[in-house]
Amino acid sequence: MFTSSRKKSTQSITLPFFQCLKMTGRDYRAFLSTHRSGLREIGRTDEADKLLVRMKEGFGSSRYQKQDYEKLRMMALEKKISANRSLLKMNKLQATSQSHKENTLLKQHRTVWKQNMIKLENARKTAASDQSGYFDDATSEMSHISMFMLDMEELKLQLDSEREEFKNATVDPVWNLREDLQAWINDHETKLKANVTLALRTEHEEVSKVVKDVKEQQEKILKHLEQDQLALEEDLDTDFLRLVGEGGGKRVIEGIPEEAEDLECPDDDLRDLILTEFLLLDNKFKDKLKELDQKYEHVLRPPLGGWKREDHFHFQVILEQYPFTLNNRRALYMDRLKRQFPRKTRAELVEHEEWITAMKYYKELRKTQITCWARAKEELYHKAVATFADAFLAEELHWIEAINKKKQQEICSELYKKVQKWREQKLEAAKLEAELQMKNREKLERQRRLEEEINKKKRAADKEKISAFHEKRRQEEEQEEEEKKKKLEILQKEMEEQAKIDKERVDYRKQMQEEKRLQLEGKKHQEYLDEVEREKRLDAIRQLVAVHVESDPYRVMKPTKASNAKIGIGAEEDINIQRPLFDMQGFSSDQVTSDPRIKLEEALRKAGLHKNPYARKMIFETKPQKAPRRDMESTVLKNMEKQ
Repeated sequence: MFTSSRKKSTQSITLPFFQCLKMTGRDYRAFLSTHRSGLREIGRTDEADKLLVRMKEGFGSSRYQKQDYEKLRMMALEKKISANRSLLKMNKLQATSQSHKENTLLKQHRTVWKQNMIKLENARKTAASDQSGYFDDATSEMSHISMFMLDMEELKLQLDSEREEFKNATVDPVWNLREDLQAWINDHETKLKANVTLALRTEHEEVSKVVKDVKEQQEKILKHLEQDQLALEEDLDTDFLRLVGEGGGKRVIEGIPEEAEDLECPDDDLRDLILTEFLLLDNKFKDKLKELDQKYEHVLRPPLGGWKREDHFHFQVILEQYPFTLNNRRALYMDRLKRQFPRKTRAELVEHEEWITAMKYYKELRKTQITCWARAKEELYHKAVATFADAFLAEELHWIEAINKKKQQEICSELYKKVQKWREQKLEAAKLEAELQMKNREKLERQRRLEEEINKKKRAADKEKISAFHEKRRQEEEQEEEEKKKKLEILQKEMEEQAKIDKERVDYRKQMQEEKRLQLEGKKHQEYLDEVEREKRLDAIRQLVAVHVESDPYRVMKPTKASNAKIGIGAEEDINIQRPLFDMQGFSSDQVTSDPRIKLEEALRKAGLHKNPYARKMIFETKPQKAPRRDMESTVLKNMEKQ
């Protein structure tokens, strides 16, 4: 009893499993184990089950899936290649952005350079026209320096002749030697390519020696010219010529002016007092200049800010090229300075920029102080002239009216008070000028700080944009991940639905097989009954054709029903001779051609498009008029479509 139930359970389990094998096309027989059930297997321990599985399957195990490491390596390689491609795209995008930024900066630099070139060209033309006009005016007979300018013109002609002589003595021989060498090479080109003879080699050595001597002479001449140039530059590098090159400015002669000393005054005390004012004025402005030098000692101590003269000159020229009205001026000239001085760091450039700004302020303040000094001395001189004139007038009145001597003293004291008041006014004016200069400097400093704040805000805005871009990128990645999760859920749902359908199909197949088995059993029983009935009929027939039949040899020669039917004797006239022997259990041609898939395939074949993937997909998606049974559905095409 136990054995029979065990066999039935085994059959009920293995049969659907093999049906699944037929549907999927895979062979799982190597992994099939005999099903065990019963009280003996319930008490078995896990270790015993493990040993049983090991003994049955050997070194392999059905509990763990064997990993395809080659496939995993290929997947890792594909991911790595994809990541490298993304990295290359990012690097390319970064290089493109950097190139675009570089081109934009170069375009802005080019615009500034063109404007500066136009400005310099106009300045050159203006200077040339001014120089020619000045020479024309100075060499005219009405000019008081005509003789000096004529001497200068003779000196210029002399320099031109000396330059021409120098050219004829040094430059022209080199060009002549070059032409001779080219002619010699052209004449001996074929010989040089062929075998070189001893005479040609000797001639070549002589030519090389001449070229070497000329080269040494030219190097000596150039070295001598460089020394002369340095000596002339040192001679011209004086304070006076530097002031002339910078626009000059007023120069103040310290002490009492000679014109003031030549003035006469009837009152010696008043004269000494007024002349002493010149010395006091000089001392006051000297103290101011000294304080200014002490205040800017950190600027004056390193000559040219610790830079070379040539580098400092280039730095100043670059700053002057970019006007203050230009947008983003500081960023442009800092980029230009980085290109001009690649070995300098940004901190050094900013430090030298601050040094130039401080030196500029210092020069402006010093120039302002010197201008105020010269103006104050000039005003004091005019005041002294007026005071001495008033004193002479008072003296004349004294001689005219001796009675008014007391009044003259009052006038002198009043004049003294005026001088004192004027001095106080001058001090107040100087103080106000100093305050105005300080305010202007503070204004420029605020403007510079404002530019720095604008640049900082701009950089902060750029950082915010970058962070916003990264945040947007992160959100997009999260959204993409959510979409993938949704797709995975949908796919899992489809797989669950497909599993349910497969289960229903398996159950349906079980039911169909059970019905088929019952039908087979009934058929066998019916066949048995038919066989019994047949035997009975045969027995009856045997009894009918028993030996009691008389012998009739002539019966063989008689016509049969078939021969008569062939001749037409006894045949029915309404019988269809073309009727098939057996009934057809299939589809007619009309049923086949009425299928929309056949019609679509014929139309595509006539158009020559039946091999097109799109046409194949259309045929695949076209549904028949009558849906197939559920047990006849197949998942093969669906799996192929997903792959």
